[in-house]
Amino acid sequence: MLDKIKWFWKYYRDYPGVIAILLILTPIQVALQVTIPRLIGSTINIMESEETDPFWLTDLLESLGNRFDLDSITAYGIGFIILGFVSHVLYAYFQSWRAWMNLKLEWLFRQGAFDNITEKGPDFFNKFRTGDLVTRMTDDVAEKLSWFACSGIFRLYEATLAVVFIIVMMSTIDPILTLWTAGPLPVLIVIFFISSSLLDKRYEYLQKKISGFNDIMESCFSGVRVVKSYVRENAQMKKFNEAAQERRKAEISAVKVTTFIDSLYNYIWQFGVVVVLVAGGYRVLYSGLSIGDLATFVYYVTWLVFPMFDIGQFLVKSRQSAVSINRLLELEKVPPMVADNGAHNNGDLQGSIKYDNVMFEFPDSERSIINDISFEIEAGQTVAFVGRVGSGKSWLMNMLPRLVDPTGGTIKLDDRELQQFTLSDLRRNIGYVPQEPVLFSDTIRNNIVFGRDGISDSLIEWAIEVSQLSEDMKTFPKGLDTPIGTRGMAISGGQKQRLALARALVGKPKVLILDDCTSALDSKTEAALWGRLHEVMPEMTSILITHRPDTLERADNIFVLDDGKIAETGTHRDLMSDDGLYARIYRRYQLEEAVN
Repeated sequence: MLDKIKWFWKYYRDYPGVIAILLILTPIQVALQVTIPRLIGSTINIMESEETDPFWLTDLLESLGNRFDLDSITAYGIGFIILGFVSHVLYAYFQSWRAWMNLKLEWLFRQGAFDNITEKGPDFFNKFRTGDLVTRMTDDVAEKLSWFACSGIFRLYEATLAVVFIIVMMSTIDPILTLWTAGPLPVLIVIFFISSSLLDKRYEYLQKKISGFNDIMESCFSGVRVVKSYVRENAQMKKFNEAAQERRKAEISAVKVTTFIDSLYNYIWQFGVVVVLVAGGYRVLYSGLSIGDLATFVYYVTWLVFPMFDIGQFLVKSRQSAVSINRLLELEKVPPMVADNGAHNNGDLQGSIKYDNVMFEFPDSERSIINDISFEIEAGQTVAFVGRVGSGKSWLMNMLPRLVDPTGGTIKLDDRELQQFTLSDLRRNIGYVPQEPVLFSDTIRNNIVFGRDGISDSLIEWAIEVSQLSEDMKTFPKGLDTPIGTRGMAISGGQKQRLALARALVGKPKVLILDDCTSALDSKTEAALWGRLHEVMPEMTSILITHRPDTLERADNIFVLDDGKIAETGTHRDLMSDDGLYARIYRRYQLEEAVN
């Protein structure tokens, strides 16, 4: 419970004004509202016996009536109108703030979850599926938490105040009848504790089924080309239908339990109305209870139904929200693989790189992906990394922009350890084109600029020209403002790779990492691309993960990886003369190109 309160408070603490409005105005409005039945009862008593009811409000209205020469009924009527109007205005005012806070907190919850997720490392995304993460950021936040976070909590506050104020008012009229009326309270408390564990299990099971359902949808939509290529539409439809049916059953099961418990809170408390009518009627006949006091009791008991319903709804929703908060806390508790604790870099980087006894392995893994690797790259050099599939080339380069940190050894950039840079400074100076280009459902321009400031149209045109996209741009109907569809489905594989390259180049990085980023290009386009890249590469340190013979021949130095270690290093000519692993890899890819 304490961890959930702390979780809420970190979002609430920036809005003390809203909290003050809700905390202060709510009891004032409730106090005004609960005096209305007492005023009605006093009016009835005056009409019945012409005796003044001993109550501070009636005394005040009597004195005002005498001052303005009004009879008691007229004074009570005017007081009733004023009281009702002020109570309604106050209620509308703080209700609007509750609604505003609901929407604000929903945005903060979702933004906080998103910011937290983007800081995680690859281990996090191996554990949590995409559909599950989407569910936690949408359904858990919007459907389960947004209303509860403010309205749910402050409706409980309002309902509790109403119950307390009403019982106090009732006890000043007839304490014995008040005890009979409050009889259902212990029963409702017992129901809550009995139902808590049942609700937790149903809601947790439901959220898991929603996550599974969304995950199936995401994987089906993202892999729709493969589904169609293998004619697996019917199989996917069956899989989707099964997941939908499981979610439907979980939804129905949760709704049944929620409805049953809500009904218990509602109907049990309505039993209090029957008690008041029977016991109150008896006391009117035989114990001197006035008709006005009985009418006041009936009003109060009727009004108690709604606060008690709000309390019951809060207790039910609190269990549902607790499950969702636990699901968000589960994301937050996964520590990021990379921590940003460096200092800003105020000077220009040159681009020299040094790996010193670097090792990398995932937690709880028995195999080292990178094992005791050391090498140096001078600023402005073009180096290539070669190796069999799974030799660790990509993971070795992932450590340079600190997508992951080494589990042993150090990496330096311009003689400073990477951890001494802020992540923003470090990554701003590194251009990275991954093996599989990642594009977003946006325009070509926005995929290149990627939200960065200070990128002019001339710089975009330069990056497009270097990456050999200029001719393709002529075929796009809206030029740079052409949408490329979900994950770039509207463009070809080669265009995706060149667009990702333009994104890396437009930032004018000091270090450029190209991870086999030309595999989808035809030989003519690739030759033109490498020719243009070699013209601009002297301005930056370039690291290539490639097996292309023409590219390898131009590299200043080549590192050959095998099973997470550097097996060979040297220039193309030196490695070919050694006739080792590199020579075998080179001849194999040279033969493949000749065949193709």
